[in-house]
Amino acid sequence: MKKLLLVIISLSLVFFGYKFLQKEIKANLGLNAKVAAVTDELEKIRAGAKGIFINLKRNYCKAFRDKKNIAGFSEDAPVQSVELHLIRGSVMSAKLIKKTSGGYEVEWKGDKFFINSSQIKYVEYKTQKETEWPYKNDVVIRKTNGVMLDGEITDVAADRVTVSFKEGGGSADMDVKKSEIEYLLFAPVYNKESEGIEKRIKAQFPKMKFYREGNITLVTDSYITWVNLYKKTLRNEYTEIYFKFFRLLKGRRAKTQNFVVVFDDFADFAESSMTDGVPFWAVLGYFNPTDKVLYLFNAFGDRVEKMVFDIIVGRTGKSVDKIVEAIKKRVDERYHIFIDGQVKEYTDRYWAIYSLYKGELTEETLSTLRHEFAHELFSNWGVQDIMLSRPKIDKEKIARKKKEFLETKDYKKKEELLEGLMKLRREEVEGIEMEASESWLSEGLATYCGTDPIGSKDDSWLFIYQDAARNKELNPIEFFTSFKMGSFPGLCHKAALVSYAQSWAFTTFLMARYPDQFLTYQQEIAAVKPGTDSGEKREELKILLKCLNKDLPALEKEFADYMNTYKKVDDPYVAKFIRYHDVWTGAS
Repeated sequence: MKKLLLVIISLSLVFFGYKFLQKEIKANLGLNAKVAAVTDELEKIRAGAKGIFINLKRNYCKAFRDKKNIAGFSEDAPVQSVELHLIRGSVMSAKLIKKTSGGYEVEWKGDKFFINSSQIKYVEYKTQKETEWPYKNDVVIRKTNGVMLDGEITDVAADRVTVSFKEGGGSADMDVKKSEIEYLLFAPVYNKESEGIEKRIKAQFPKMKFYREGNITLVTDSYITWVNLYKKTLRNEYTEIYFKFFRLLKGRRAKTQNFVVVFDDFADFAESSMTDGVPFWAVLGYFNPTDKVLYLFNAFGDRVEKMVFDIIVGRTGKSVDKIVEAIKKRVDERYHIFIDGQVKEYTDRYWAIYSLYKGELTEETLSTLRHEFAHELFSNWGVQDIMLSRPKIDKEKIARKKKEFLETKDYKKKEELLEGLMKLRREEVEGIEMEASESWLSEGLATYCGTDPIGSKDDSWLFIYQDAARNKELNPIEFFTSFKMGSFPGLCHKAALVSYAQSWAFTTFLMARYPDQFLTYQQEIAAVKPGTDSGEKREELKILLKCLNKDLPALEKEFADYMNTYKKVDDPYVAKFIRYHDVWTGAS
């Protein structure tokens, strides 16, 4: 028995040593002539060991046929597929439909089959994640050359990322330049909660398509060109946030899939947002922390695009054509080429205005997507918990009512259903004991992450801040950091905008001047739930001052001095008018 054990250990070391070398070579860590010469010999040893490991694997799996006894299996991670090892020696990998006392109902190559238990030697169960996620780590790097690095990210610096590859009991570190990284890919989260959210979305929006990429599930009815743009924006945002807030997110993981629903038509978004009690006329999108879904509409969706094209290019073009034809009839034919040249100059301007309008609305959509996705990501990773406790909310009932509201064409019926939904929503909120992550922190981080790249100067918020400073309307830090729930409730629209601007400015200041101390503060806030520190209400501002090692007057002055380093920016609406004027007049 001891000899057998020694043989197994020796073969294991050889096998895993070989696998480690393979990984090393792929990662360009130890590729040299000596390694290349040794691999042929290792391949011979591996081939001899393969039979022994196959038998060990079969015996192990045979002893654990019951899925509940399989190592690493969780009841919260639904089984997606099975490998049926048949008595005659073949193996069938198939999607599991149902297990019965007599066998397994599976889907294989598009058809359904029932495999009797008497035909099966043993079974290996796989969760949906195991079926769809081929990597060992939950966060992997895709390089710009297409190579995937499946190692643990252990450190993030300004210009590089350190990745550790662990294989066969050893490890090797590798530094990767950020300039060589295209994006990060995050493992999907398949559990009962994610399954329930997806089921409700499918029921409410049956015509929408689902696009799953790692930890992001995009649901939309937009054209594929827009889908690709949404995906790219979400990938980049996820990657940048993970790198920027690595210390905060390290050791954590997403609790569910990040669900993002994008409506191509504003009318569909308006109807859906009404059922959530959200003022659709005031927002492009929002993250619903109860449903754990981000809702957004494409500001330049198909209907809007056709309308803008018709107004700017189509109708104006037809009018110009009529005028040109009338003029040509009145002048000599030799002047026609001159008239056509003048007309082209004006039609080119129409197209330039159309392109400018499209670009601005597209950026509005993507900026909102980045902002709201930041809300969703920080909440999903557990660093900005919004709810401490919740009653038994009947989400299925709300989903059914919402679906009924969206599908009915009878406006009287819609009114009744909406009233019922609002009553359910009120009961839902009344039953929840809420304690949001601080308003300034939540909105400050979201506005900070709303730019591309994140942390860039945002002229819209900067103008509001500077305008409030000129008019002596800025609030002291102690005031705008005192809101604990929602987006500065109780303030008038203008005051709320100033608080948003101050939150963006304060977050930008802290990330620029005190990034480590600010991340330490966020770690402390995330680690201790409000109201649980020794039975006393937590005072976040005191914790922040302690992390910064500053008193409030000194912090106020330093914050104001930092913001004064920004040059004066113009009113964004005036700047927009000037852009359109310059395009139309041809000014440079």
